[in-house]
Amino acid sequence: MKIKPIWNLALCFSLLLLCAAEAAYSEPSPASADPPAVTLEDGTAHVIDLIDEGREDGKLSLFTVRSGKQTPPPSLPSRDAIVAGGIVAAKYEGSEFGTYIPPDGYVLSGTGAAAAIVDALRVGDSVTANFPIPALPDRYFSIGGAVVPITQINAGRGPADIVLYLPSYGSATRTNPWGMELTVENGTVTRIVAIAQDAGGNWLDNNSPIPPGGYVLSIQADSPHYGQLNGTVREGDPIDLHTDNESLIQAYKTGYDALNPKTREDNPGGWDDGSNAPFPGHRGADQLIVYDGSYGSSTGTNPWGYEVTVNADGKVTRIGGNDSPIPAGGYVISGHGVQADWLSEHVAVGSAFKLLAEKKQALFLFTPESYLDKGRIGIDAAGQALLDAKRQFLDVDYAGIERELAQAEEGLGALSERIRQGNFERFAEDFAKLAEGVDRAGFMTYESRAVDHRSIWIRPKETSRAQVKEHIAKLAAMHINSIYLETWWNGYTIFPTSNPLAAQNPMYGGFDVLQAYIDEAGNAGIEVHAWVENFFVGVTGMTGPVKGLKPEWSMISRKGDDFQDVPLYSTRYYFLNPVLPEVRDFVAGIYRELLQNYDVDGLHLDYIRYPDAGDYTNDFGFDPYTRDLFKQEHGVDPIELHPGDELWSAWSDLKKNTINEFVYRVSGEAKAIKPGIKVSAAVWPNYERGPEYMSQEPKDWAAKNKIDQLFPMSYHLDAVSVAADAASSVALVGGKSLVVIGVGTNLGLTKEMLLDQIKQSVDRGVSGSALFEFESLFNNGYDSALLAGIYSKKAIVPDRDPLLSVRTIAGEMRRKIEQIYIPMGGIKGGKTYVKELEKLEKGWKDNKSAAKEAAKSIKDIAKLTEGIAGDRYVNEEVKKRMAADLAQLRRIVAVYLSKAAK
Repeated sequence: MKIKPIWNLALCFSLLLLCAAEAAYSEPSPASADPPAVTLEDGTAHVIDLIDEGREDGKLSLFTVRSGKQTPPPSLPSRDAIVAGGIVAAKYEGSEFGTYIPPDGYVLSGTGAAAAIVDALRVGDSVTANFPIPALPDRYFSIGGAVVPITQINAGRGPADIVLYLPSYGSATRTNPWGMELTVENGTVTRIVAIAQDAGGNWLDNNSPIPPGGYVLSIQADSPHYGQLNGTVREGDPIDLHTDNESLIQAYKTGYDALNPKTREDNPGGWDDGSNAPFPGHRGADQLIVYDGSYGSSTGTNPWGYEVTVNADGKVTRIGGNDSPIPAGGYVISGHGVQADWLSEHVAVGSAFKLLAEKKQALFLFTPESYLDKGRIGIDAAGQALLDAKRQFLDVDYAGIERELAQAEEGLGALSERIRQGNFERFAEDFAKLAEGVDRAGFMTYESRAVDHRSIWIRPKETSRAQVKEHIAKLAAMHINSIYLETWWNGYTIFPTSNPLAAQNPMYGGFDVLQAYIDEAGNAGIEVHAWVENFFVGVTGMTGPVKGLKPEWSMISRKGDDFQDVPLYSTRYYFLNPVLPEVRDFVAGIYRELLQNYDVDGLHLDYIRYPDAGDYTNDFGFDPYTRDLFKQEHGVDPIELHPGDELWSAWSDLKKNTINEFVYRVSGEAKAIKPGIKVSAAVWPNYERGPEYMSQEPKDWAAKNKIDQLFPMSYHLDAVSVAADAASSVALVGGKSLVVIGVGTNLGLTKEMLLDQIKQSVDRGVSGSALFEFESLFNNGYDSALLAGIYSKKAIVPDRDPLLSVRTIAGEMRRKIEQIYIPMGGIKGGKTYVKELEKLEKGWKDNKSAAKEAAKSIKDIAKLTEGIAGDRYVNEEVKKRMAADLAQLRRIVAVYLSKAAK
């Protein structure tokens, strides 16, 4: 019997029955005495005649996962509708192989007179069953008749999580005591740990070793499955793991707030009554807005959301970002808050989109054909990026990209043929391999610099040198060259300390994790900077000894609290009062001990500020000492002051200058102890508001040459905002510090967005990137994306050895002239520039007159830049490439000169 597609799908599978455990997990039974029925969107109800019992003439049948992965082949003409997530996702008639049954849905099948019921359904209609529909998770394990869903793979174990740890995660799970873990080898449980204490009453971490040929299943105690499994599973029990149960058909529908809103009446929720003006893009809090070409060229939204771009064919071509261009004939669906989260969770590139305007709903469907669309969109995008790279004479692996794309084209053709034949065995898994190659081709079109900050923030949790060595190996493999290791956090050190008001964090059990990092990173050629948090000494449930021993040192809010409420994280932050001389001495003493005993490459200042002021109704600094100090000088108690008052700026200056002076102090003391050390700071990149809002003024630190590197923490979901932070930071330091852009691997960014954020920041003059943070970097797979593209080459730290950096950049420029620009016709007479670059390499020697020679290099770089810009025999794109390299050279030399002049 020929398939007659209605939704342009040939949905059929070879018969695969589910195991008995799966059937037991999802036994359907009517919830009441009413006969099983489905209610359609128009309100009509239809009794189900047969459930997982085949088809009979004139009857309405329903097939669930109990029937397997597809319905039995029809023995008589039938009309079938696939329902996923309570939504009709696809319809077709007849199939010699049967109809695919989604793991989280079912198939309605009508024959004879009942076929009209299915015919009346439309793709996108909602259907409700009055009885439980069995379902299987995308990923699960089955043991003793129980089916247990897996929530994460190779990720940190959060509340109620069930995590699968594979050998690729590392040697051990590194989990805390609050859960249980099953170690599995050859399909059998070989080890079990649960919540337990040692003989001394200390809680024991789960932290199971991960066997090379097996895995560990980690069940957090808040999961309902913890009680189900704890005490019932035994060593030797058989266990089945299923990680490839992903549904090939998904349907999601949600309401939207407005289509092309342009006035207050169009979307009241998109109007800011305070300013009597619309929010950007007329998009309000927790709203979903749909835009088409009649709205304008782009959505105009602010960075705080998530957008999906749909082309004229109704296919999603791009996800993420804001202020998106609106394609001709297409749409942009834009979400904020909960709606941004909904889009991020439910929509993928390749999804089909339908605007259900009469219901004011947005419908997204993902089907086997969507996999092909996603592959085609990715191949075309990578192919265009390759063409752009050639046009721009980028230093990338053209042949490697072409190989990846050729393999992807071949794979896409094979998957298309499998859909035609109805062969879907391991389809999603095979597509994932194809998509990996497509993604890699796209990532490879990003340039990688040989002189570049490749930094990572790490909170160390290791308790053995072997664990540290393992993590260093992972970082070295992806060409990270500098680690910013959290060394003073929550009022604890990570090293054994002799300070009576501090202590090494007990989580290390006496293990000197700092020394282990210094040793192992040094062996790998990676810098280690001590990341310290100054006056920030703890959160709810974890504060260092100083908080309890010296309560009078606490920072106090306007309302008299000794904490800052942080609702976003459901916690409180505790700070010491930096105005107190003894507090400054205490913190500076921690750093002196650190630098006198450990050979770190830098001191990295974080939380070098007051808590943010919020709306100024509960700002900070109102302890008796600080209030008296201000009152003695100005005759006014600062608690009576508010923004706009005559003495408000004086009050703000007292706090700001306190922080500034502490930066001067620790910078000077650090360099006195270790003259070559780098002092850096992680800062909020709102430089206009920061001095008043959180008493942070990095412009002052850079101007006075107190810092060597500035790390703006630019944690945005789009690239435009990050690039703006990069540009403003480079301008702020005025050539006296290098800028390393901080980006968030913990934000759920797409890999493309992360790379684009870094690329656009590099274009604006940063010396490299810093990733926040270690666990999310690897758990979210960003390491492979970075290694394929922006981090593909090994790189040296720009300011570790400025002379080496100059020679390396000049040498790279010569190589590109000889291997890229001349062969590709981008430059004529390039040998002249090769000679000039050779002179630049040799003109600056590491000797007593280095500063003088560096100053001459600045002039030589300017002359070379001017000459290239005016050379009509150099392609305009090549001019941009060479200008960018020379600008990087100039920044490194300028920072070196600013330090040499101190």
